[in-house]
Amino acid sequence: MRSTNGRAEILRAARNTFAAKGYDGASIRDIAQEAGLSLSALYYYFPSKQDALFELIRFAFDWYIQEASELVETAGAKSSDKVAVLVRFIVRYRCRNTLLGRVTLRDTERLDPEKFAQIRTLQRESREILVRVLRAGMESGEFRIENPELAGRAILSICNSIPLWYKDDGPLDSVQLERSYTAYCLRLLGYRELSDELTRLLDLPLEKSGYSGFLDD
Repeated sequence: MRSTNGRAEILRAARNTFAAKGYDGASIRDIAQEAGLSLSALYYYFPSKQDALFELIRFAFDWYIQEASELVETAGAKSSDKVAVLVRFIVRYRCRNTLLGRVTLRDTERLDPEKFAQIRTLQRESREILVRVLRAGMESGEFRIENPELAGRAILSICNSIPLWYKDDGPLDSVQLERSYTAYCLRLLGYRELSDELTRLLDLPLEKSGYSGFLDD
């Protein structure tokens, strides 16, 4: 067996296995083989594939919530600035973590009710980061929307689906997607200054790389 870095190595193996086979098609033995471990060694960390899936998805949401919250706090006072950097960050994150994204999108509902309820709480918390910005932009008149919650769901839907089709060697790179998705989302919000402001919004500093650490592709 090759050496392993404990939980991190197993979670990478679980990500690869679930992304390739889906939760229903994967077995705990598949994860152990991918990690280069015996079943008994894997059971020391995760008693079941359900536990591995939960930890993988929980990590994804916890990481995103922390990074996105910090980003919004430092993005400036204008709601349009916050939306622009947040959309660019989400696109960057989804392009650089496609395997983790596929697992999160496809297999979250395979969790048992108790674990699923915990993830649903994290989903709402992550969505509210954007919704708060949209609500402020609506109240200030920057955005012409009637329902910030619905607008937030629409923006997150188009951004979060990127891992289902994006490929590093495909016709579009992440820089092009950042530009296009930022423009799409601000148009959706009825942002009137888009034609004059797009270049500035795309040039706003975005120090976060979108890489999620040990679970990067």
